[in-house]
Amino acid sequence: MSSTVARTVERPIGRYAPPDWHARNSKLSEVARNTRDYSHALRQEAKQLRIDAEAKTKWFNYENNVKLNERVRNITEWRDKLDQCLKDLNLEISVQKDAKEACERALEAKNMPLEIALENLNVREARQEFDVVKDEVEAQLNTEVQLIENIKEKLKMRCEEGWDCLAKLEEIREVVDLDLRDKNEALDIDMCQLDLTEQSAGISHKPDAVRIPKGSVQPETWYTFSENNKMLAEQAMAESQRLREAIFHSIEQTSNDLRVQQDATNFDFRKRHYEMKRAKEELEYQMKTTKQEIADQEENIRAMEVAVHAKENPLKLAETRLENRTNRPHVELCRDDPQEGLTMEVQALRDTIYQLTVKLDHSRETLTELEAHLHKLEEDHKNKQLALSLDTRCMDTRKRLSNHDSEVSSQYDRNQKLTGILRQNTRFLENSKHAKY
Repeated sequence: MSSTVARTVERPIGRYAPPDWHARNSKLSEVARNTRDYSHALRQEAKQLRIDAEAKTKWFNYENNVKLNERVRNITEWRDKLDQCLKDLNLEISVQKDAKEACERALEAKNMPLEIALENLNVREARQEFDVVKDEVEAQLNTEVQLIENIKEKLKMRCEEGWDCLAKLEEIREVVDLDLRDKNEALDIDMCQLDLTEQSAGISHKPDAVRIPKGSVQPETWYTFSENNKMLAEQAMAESQRLREAIFHSIEQTSNDLRVQQDATNFDFRKRHYEMKRAKEELEYQMKTTKQEIADQEENIRAMEVAVHAKENPLKLAETRLENRTNRPHVELCRDDPQEGLTMEVQALRDTIYQLTVKLDHSRETLTELEAHLHKLEEDHKNKQLALSLDTRCMDTRKRLSNHDSEVSSQYDRNQKLTGILRQNTRFLENSKHAKY
């Protein structure tokens, strides 16, 4: 039987062995698995990154909204403080003007007493022969003229101080007003930023948005600036209040001084009698209060001596405990809490005894000074009693001077009432750390 044998034509390529073929398939599968694992991990990382980015974005937005809210609250708080400060400044300026005008009226009211005193001196120059004596009345008239001139100089100085104070208040008012306007503008801007959202129409990319604007300051500088403005305003208002009180006190003081001097001129020896009686009564009051103070100080010294003595045994106890604890053996000799506490106790007790001793010495010195001054008061009191018995004479009053300052007195009462109202309305100044009375 015949058959045809077909011959296979081999291609001119390399042949691989079955193990190589299986190895290649395994490798492809492994690479596929590794690629898929890497892709899966990358997808998970990308997903986590998206989640983190979203959370971080929302957190930054929330955090900055909170910061903006806090900033708005701070600005609002300072705006309210400055607004109240500005109102107080306006009120203080108003009443300071009233005080200055009252001082000017008081200054003008001193012209007539001066003219009358000078006229009296000129009239007395017409005395003849032995009636031309340099008596007490003439001396009092000369004193009255000098007093009025001093009063006018003092009131003029108070008026000038009032002008200076008003200028300072108005200058500070401009600073506070400018700061307040800036606060309102900044508040409007931050409120607008707080109202912006991701859906707002006015948002867009800005070139170099994170730049630091020229003229930017630190929060501490911002706070200090407004705090200084408020502090300066409070100090200026406190000074103005003291000046107003000084003005009203000067008006009343000078009027009283002039009235006393006029009474001395009109009621020569009677005035002297009155002065000596008042001086004696004042000395009696000073003697009484000094004696009482001596008794109180003696009691205080006894109490201080008892207090110093009372600290000796506690100090001995603490020192003994410390000394005894030095006998602890080896590692037990440690600076434990009892050791620290006893040390602090000893130091505190020693310091307390030192302070009590120093105060006791001061109290004894003060007692010696009080006793010495009491002796002086008693000697002066005897002299006043002798002089008081000699003061008996008097003169008629000059009626034209009785009402010359009535308008000033009524204005003084009105301003005193107004000052009381202002002090009630600005009571916060008394508790301010910047207002130094």
